[in-house]
Amino acid sequence: MCKPIITMDIENLVEQFGAFDPKLDLANYKYPVLDLLAIPVTELSLDAEVLDAQKKTIVDTLLYNNVRLAQIRATIGPTLTLFEITSAPGVRVAKIKNLEADLALYLAAEVRVTGPIPGKGTMGIEVPHPKADKVMMRSLLATKEFLLADMDLPVALGKTMDNEVYITDLAKLPHLLIAGATGQGKSVCLNALLVSLLYKKHPSEVKFVLIDINQLELSLFHRIERHFLAKLPDEVNAVVTDPVRAIDTLNGLCMELDERYELLKNAGVRHIREYNQKFIDRKLEYAGGHRYLPFIVLVIEEFAELLTPGKGVEIAINRLAQLGRPAGIHLVIATQRPSKVITGTIKANFTSRLAFRVSSNIDSRTILDASGAEMLKGQGDMLLATGTEIIHLQGVFVDTTEVERIAEFIGAQRGYPCAMLLPEYISKEDQLSNLSFDPDNFDPLFEDCARLIVLHQQGSTSLIQRKLKLGYNRAGRIIDQLEAAKVVGPFDGSKAREVLYIDEYSLELFLSGLKKNSAPVMVPEAIPAHPELVNVPKPAPRGKLEPKLKRKGFWGRLFN
Repeated sequence: MCKPIITMDIENLVEQFGAFDPKLDLANYKYPVLDLLAIPVTELSLDAEVLDAQKKTIVDTLLYNNVRLAQIRATIGPTLTLFEITSAPGVRVAKIKNLEADLALYLAAEVRVTGPIPGKGTMGIEVPHPKADKVMMRSLLATKEFLLADMDLPVALGKTMDNEVYITDLAKLPHLLIAGATGQGKSVCLNALLVSLLYKKHPSEVKFVLIDINQLELSLFHRIERHFLAKLPDEVNAVVTDPVRAIDTLNGLCMELDERYELLKNAGVRHIREYNQKFIDRKLEYAGGHRYLPFIVLVIEEFAELLTPGKGVEIAINRLAQLGRPAGIHLVIATQRPSKVITGTIKANFTSRLAFRVSSNIDSRTILDASGAEMLKGQGDMLLATGTEIIHLQGVFVDTTEVERIAEFIGAQRGYPCAMLLPEYISKEDQLSNLSFDPDNFDPLFEDCARLIVLHQQGSTSLIQRKLKLGYNRAGRIIDQLEAAKVVGPFDGSKAREVLYIDEYSLELFLSGLKKNSAPVMVPEAIPAHPELVNVPKPAPRGKLEPKLKRKGFWGRLFN
């Protein structure tokens, strides 16, 4: 393992220059203010009389079915009222759950019986409100929980059914999969997630990679390109809308992941937080290629639009999900077609999943591995699964005008010269077009390797290494030269390269033309292996005798 490049006199550097401040480039940056958000209107959609009537109905229905209660307590949430009941000793939990249909009949609502509630020893009966109360963004960001949140990537998602603000750290999730039917609140949830980070983080601390194939939901954030966005070097728009460019962006992000892992290894640390702290303390030098690493949040709106067969999108997503957390790369993916997107590999890598209302119980089990999402009320009502726990939330509401005001406020300030540039990804087609054909610079063993590959009809580097006893680097260069000469095809993952010459004779014609003209001569695949085999007379059909061999007499009459 390489040793980290550490300045010998660290204490003098810190005393002379102070600790490194990543915010110094934009020292005058101003965080968005709460006045940019709409003022929440506090209106209770449920009065005391309705609450008492519902409580009495629940008690009477349970007593009629011989379920005695020790205690009942109501908690009014933004979407529904949670009645926590403590049953008398001897009452079975299954008996209470079987009364869900009776409670729904007498309460005239879609009642959901949950529990036992962990840590409380009670059962829950959820009764929805006639009209859901909106959870405004300003009411969450102004709370003490959000203002004092000591998290890497704090995100305000909404309120629980106990009316408590729910704030989580995206860096600990570490990735989030959002699914639900159309119009149930996925795009609003993405906006709330991004707005939460904009209110809490400096442009030097976090960067966004935004992919929106539908070109509608995330387009408002292009105004903060020079502050918070990351893109490929030759990309015109920071918000990626082209599927082909989106795939190149994912591959470029994988290259950024590899570079970050190399920096972590050279610094002798295991996490981006430790690496940045070492860099701030001036224990790492620019001369060693070290730099301050911001968190990167990849947001994909409608992931199903990217799943083109053979393009390697799922491979790139799974790689980023598996290895992204230590390097500070986190994924947020939204889709409305869970059956097409959420495969077994995606489930394994995205342990945190957010479900809005879906059309069937099958979709709910596909997203959460549990039922319940089909009974949500819509308009931001959602279930968050984090491991084995499922939390019922009312999602926060962010209007489009609020996002516009925030983007304008940030975009009007001085930013970096351009967006953060990801490593440039070169596709296979571009690599083939960039291969230069120069016969004078070919390896001395070029012809031997060409004959070996054509003889075995297997274009692999390992074959050259074994047969000719070459090192990997030299064998790899020869394979690239064979690709440039059109002897083998392009790289195709774990498969061997395609051999473009069917026999040694056609290859020898190519090599002889290469020596004379110093240019490749393409030979048709129809050339046979040996010229003497041309115009060979066909053998006589089986079962027929020559005229001179015809039998006479009795045997002739029998067989002829």
